[in-house]
Amino acid sequence: MEKIMYLAMTICAALGFGHGLSCFFRKRSALYIRMIVFGIGCAMLGRLFETLQLFTNGEIPPGFHVGILGVIGSFLFFFSSNYGQMDSLVDDGTKKFLRYRLISLIAPAVMIGLYAVCLPRIETVQSAVVGGIETIVIAMAAYFHLKHVIIPDVDLGIIRSLRYYDLLALTYAVLCMAEQVLTVYPIPAALIAVYVLMCIALLLFVPILKGGMKKWVI
Repeated sequence: MEKIMYLAMTICAALGFGHGLSCFFRKRSALYIRMIVFGIGCAMLGRLFETLQLFTNGEIPPGFHVGILGVIGSFLFFFSSNYGQMDSLVDDGTKKFLRYRLISLIAPAVMIGLYAVCLPRIETVQSAVVGGIETIVIAMAAYFHLKHVIIPDVDLGIIRSLRYYDLLALTYAVLCMAEQVLTVYPIPAALIAVYVLMCIALLLFVPILKGGMKKWVI
């Protein structure tokens, strides 16, 4: 079952990435969108490595490996797109938006809390360090996803058009952390549910972005 689920995630990520390429790279499109598509591509490459490891070696190697880079890379793209491209449009750094910045800290706190739950069951220092790095990157991205879900919009409606994407990406971040937890506290049925939801998220990223972009200039 594990092999099937990893294969399914790889296929879903590949479909999402391919759909993104066909939608947003045939003509000039916003860098923000392209970065998100590249993030899905990173997820695809990471899952592909893990799938090949399962089918050839029977297990995913512990500690640092290319699959971890896939997760880190995808959330770095998600983080960079929001931080570098969008956040300055809605938050000028003044006290006016302070409460939204503070509320948004809930997202990284939850991610770090989930990692803390994992720590007692992580067997090696290397695995703990790798999991910690992965968690930090996910937490960074999650902060801006939550912030852009709750913060008031600007006049052009750009943030509002992307809120469903940010909510989906925030959900995906929680799922990635849940995967960490369920890897060290195995509950097979729950882990399968997480993988299924990940597949759905990877398939929905581009359609949701397309729907949002209809309200914005691509």
